[in-house]
Amino acid sequence: MNRRLVGLLMTACIPLALTACGGSSSSDTAYKQLAQAIVHGQDQVDADKLADWIIKGKQDFVLLDVRPQSEFTAGHVASAQSVPLTYLVEPRTLARLPKDRKLILYSNGNRKASQAAVILRLAGLHAYSLLGGYEFWTQRVLHPTLPANAGDDEVLKFQKQQAVACYFSGNYKGGTGEAAPPTNAGFIPNLRPKPRPRPKAGAPQIHEGC
Repeated sequence: MNRRLVGLLMTACIPLALTACGGSSSSDTAYKQLAQAIVHGQDQVDADKLADWIIKGKQDFVLLDVRPQSEFTAGHVASAQSVPLTYLVEPRTLARLPKDRKLILYSNGNRKASQAAVILRLAGLHAYSLLGGYEFWTQRVLHPTLPANAGDDEVLKFQKQQAVACYFSGNYKGGTGEAAPPTNAGFIPNLRPKPRPRPKAGAPQIHEGC
């Protein structure tokens, strides 16, 4: 993280953190709780869980894309709001973030969103980072792949993953046991599925595309 961003984080968040923690004893407790959350992976949300929340229309979280605006415009997770990191840590932005909902942050990888989530947690907010970031979301949710020599269980799992991918591309057709999405289903702009290799002889046959 560059020095300018570190300065913004310190200026914006330390006063909030001290207010939220309310003294040295409470501060120690807050730090211990944060450390435990990080150790046990409770400060992150994985891509499959986030996809499930979006499809089910859960309203108890806000998804924040902390990448530059140009990257958000090129492609982003459905329902995400663009709040570039340098703006996120400004005092006026922090003051407007909801305190009664989870804040799910993502960048391209793990680092920047995880660092920002730590700061927001110290400021008393329910912040999490998306495990693997947008890059992993793209691979896992938008372009799932079938392992070589997959068995029947893996094929069934892959078909469900395909249904999720089709949901987010706006081309859902059903037929896999998943509930049909609402008419205002989100989509990811400017992303095209990678071509899939033809299955080898004897490999399980799957339905291609949406």
